[in-house]
Amino acid sequence: MRINRWILIPTAAFLALCSISSAKAGGHSGDKFSWAVTPYLWAPNTTIDVALGDTNIGGEVSFSDILDTIDAGFMGHVEGGKGNWSAFVDLTYVDASDTTERTLIRIASENTETFLDLALAWHPGGMHDAFNVFGGLRYTGVETRFDFVSVPNDTPLGSQRSDSDFYDALLGLRYRFDLSDRWSLLTRGDVSFGDSEGTLLVRASFAYTVGERRENRILIGYQYKQLEFEDSGVTTKIQLQGPTAGFSFRF
Repeated sequence: MRINRWILIPTAAFLALCSISSAKAGGHSGDKFSWAVTPYLWAPNTTIDVALGDTNIGGEVSFSDILDTIDAGFMGHVEGGKGNWSAFVDLTYVDASDTTERTLIRIASENTETFLDLALAWHPGGMHDAFNVFGGLRYTGVETRFDFVSVPNDTPLGSQRSDSDFYDALLGLRYRFDLSDRWSLLTRGDVSFGDSEGTLLVRASFAYTVGERRENRILIGYQYKQLEFEDSGVTTKIQLQGPTAGFSFRF
């Protein structure tokens, strides 16, 4: 596990400062504390470019292919706040395995990816304002294992394992376009930098409010994410883009 102290120290200081400001703002605000819990599905096409020295290995994986290999997966967003401040957690976890058979060799692969964002957001006009900015920490964990077996006598030839953790400072903004009483367009863009070579996320979702008090939302949109990291001389660039769908419980 790699932890870059030059990223964690200013991030921790930023979060502490925002927590103090949030407490002060909350003490003078009459707004109630509000929560949003949003499970969602992301169906991306994935492009992976791996460079080992001067050798490039690339490929594209569609969502239908991913569904065939996923053993477990979870995606969700939880946010709570009051006054001009909120804090949120955004988690994507995927555990996948697959077996590929080639001439004289069979390759069994296991891959676990964890994307976790922890951030504080500032809402200049209050929690219901259309615009906010946020900052915090982005964690990316990638664990892979390959087992090689000869065909047809099933003789083990060896295995290769990689376990990498990356901690980045996260900065971004969100804006809501109100289209009607029930319809709105939610947008988000952010970047991160630190242990990784950089990540980028852009998301836009149409939201339709439902419920007696029109607080919950049905979300349909599109998300693009790009990340690049280097480990043990291997540079990996991953691009994921595709539609999203979710339901936001707000209370």
